[in-house]
Amino acid sequence: MHPNLDPDFASSLLAEAKASDNKYSRGVVGFVTGSEAYTGAALLGLEAAYQLQIGMACYLGPRKVTDLVLNSRPETITGIEKAKVLVVGSGVADDDSGEQRKNILAAQALNLPMVIDAGALQLVDFEKLSAPAILTPHAGEAQKLFARLGHSRRSKDIAANPSASAWELAELTGQVVLLKGNISVLALRNHPPIESGPGSVHLATAGTGDVLAGMIGALAAKYVATGMGLTLEILRDIGLLATQLHSEAAELAASRGDYGASAICRAISEASS
Repeated sequence: MHPNLDPDFASSLLAEAKASDNKYSRGVVGFVTGSEAYTGAALLGLEAAYQLQIGMACYLGPRKVTDLVLNSRPETITGIEKAKVLVVGSGVADDDSGEQRKNILAAQALNLPMVIDAGALQLVDFEKLSAPAILTPHAGEAQKLFARLGHSRRSKDIAANPSASAWELAELTGQVVLLKGNISVLALRNHPPIESGPGSVHLATAGTGDVLAGMIGALAAKYVATGMGLTLEILRDIGLLATQLHSEAAELAASRGDYGASAICRAISEASS
């Protein structure tokens, strides 16, 4: 357990379902992820949420991706009207001009807590966010985000000094920033950055960021379902918990000779137990 994490906080989010629970009390998370080019991102994020025992998962996206989602997880609800937390952007290109761009902008208008990943980092208007959000860039995406915000930073410099880079992005956006890497950094205005890692070397494979975004979204939705207010500080702690579980799941999968993002998904339940 990371020294910055309260064990009771982690245990409460990872607790098994009770007899009094229902699908709403276990949390409802919505996904606006995946695209015609990157269909798997939607499947990975959703599966990660299910492995964390989410009560309900919803999906909004292109028909091709929706069909794949329903074939894989027919319990998924189409449309995000019931969602209490949103995961947006995984598997969406920076320059996407199609259906998912419109969907992400429509999702922002719902004023729900958000996990903002990949292509959505170039689409969401941070100044108009009225609910807490966590941004999840890697160094390359952080470089593009800095440029969008009017600052020039090189990817290699961001990777070389992740704490300062994450803190600066948090200052510029006013949101939680999770700068992903072997040592990930969580930053928030007026708070010192928190390092998580080194993470499992087995996370260095395609799709693991989609898994992490889904995990954060599910844990945030479970917190919201408790009726307690989701603050930026709590969202930062949820991001920290997710990075720890993410790395542990990768190690568990590798110990069985099972590799890749799908394998990590399959190990999430064990890592969180």
